[in-house]
Amino acid sequence: MAAATITTKVYDWVHHPNIEVVQLTVTDGETYTSTKFKTLLAAIATGNANNDAHINVTISGQTATINYAGQTDQLVTLVLFGRK
Repeated sequence: MAAATITTKVYDWVHHPNIEVVQLTVTDGETYTSTKFKTLLAAIATGNANNDAHINVTISGQTATINYAGQTDQLVTLVLFGRK
C-alpha cells in the first residue's frame, strides 16, 4: 500500500505523550506509519472536506490504514493514541 503524504505535522505543536496528530493528503487505502509510537492503541480519522464519503482507519503495530471510500488526494486529520 502507498504511504499518505504528510501535509502538517500537528504533533510538533501538540505535546501530549500519548497522542500524535497529523494532517495528511490521502487516497483511499493509503497508510501512515507513526513516527512517535511503536504500538498504536487507537486511531481517529476525519476528512477535512465537505463530502459524504465514508472514512475509517484500521491499525496494526505502528501503521494506520485510512480507508476513504474511493476518494483521491483528500485532506484528512489523523489522531493516534499509542505507546512508545
